[in-house]
Amino acid sequence: MGQHGVRAGAAGSRPAKGVTEGTEEDPVSFFLHDTPAALAAELLAEHQRHRAATPFGKPWPLNAWPKVPTRFLMASDDRFFPAEFMRRVVVERLGFQPDEMPGDHLPMLGHPKALAERLEAYRAES
Repeated sequence: MGQHGVRAGAAGSRPAKGVTEGTEEDPVSFFLHDTPAALAAELLAEHQRHRAATPFGKPWPLNAWPKVPTRFLMASDDRFFPAEFMRRVVVERLGFQPDEMPGDHLPMLGHPKALAERLEAYRAES
């Protein structure tokens, strides 16, 4: 896990390794448990990329969040960033409660229609 998650305390909020919620060693049960099996298999087999180290090695470059309308939509079934952890971090850092929807770490795969509807509703409100 990157340094940002460690600083925010994500590791302490995760389930113990080996419990039924999944482990980091099993990406399907840990990240993709709510994604259709065929789509999860395709993602793991064909669409893996190397991640840039910059977001995990350098601090956010601005002193404060820009004065722009901001929302936070979290997937409440995410096992990498558990709901209780994300609720706490959003309140502490952004000053408001997050909106929640069902889904694992990648709700755009497991719940694409629900995600699109939520994003369209935000756009319509602005």
